[in-house]
Amino acid sequence: MRKFFYGCVMTSAGLRETKKAATRQALAVAMLRLSARDGFDTVSVEAVAAEVGVSARTFHNYFAGKEEALRFYLAEVIGAIFSALEERPSDESFWDSTAAAFIEVVCDRADDPRELVHLMTLMDTEPSIAMKKNGDDVDGDAVVARFEELCRKRSIDSAGLGYTRLVLGCAAVGVRVALESHVDVTPSRAELRVTLQNTFDQIRSGLGTPIPTV
Repeated sequence: MRKFFYGCVMTSAGLRETKKAATRQALAVAMLRLSARDGFDTVSVEAVAAEVGVSARTFHNYFAGKEEALRFYLAEVIGAIFSALEERPSDESFWDSTAAAFIEVVCDRADDPRELVHLMTLMDTEPSIAMKKNGDDVDGDAVVARFEELCRKRSIDSAGLGYTRLVLGCAAVGVRVALESHVDVTPSRAELRVTLQNTFDQIRSGLGTPIPTV
């Protein structure tokens, strides 16, 4: 009986944590979606909470404010990209791995990938949204640590860190440009994948001349 009861307690605790994680994710997604639709300054915590079917008080149980919700979303996207990178073959070029990881994450997300453009724009105009490092932001420190561990596993030494940062930065810019071409039209996942692949192929070949698109 004691063993059965202990198992029930553990199962119940696991379900609660799963539900909490799902609520946190839903709030972050709703914050980005409503911010993209109505504007970051206009959207309210109350509206985001109502979108998810919870109270504003519940929202604040998860996030201190709108900026923190978007930072969480950003950290989740970056984490997904790193996970995809970690699964790529170790002998693959870092550029090819990065392109494949970005395409996988952007095209396989359930929410509208075009909203990432809004988030990237907000990072330019709202410095409080961008994650920090060097002890100023827990998520930022975790991202840096995971990046360094990823480079270590790919046998990229300190001299090559600048290159990997440049690759990731170029990939992010490429995603933004590709998604901006679909701002007014909702693309199928297949169409978006082709657009992203063409963009990454162009970056890889250099920008001296345009290359034929698929």
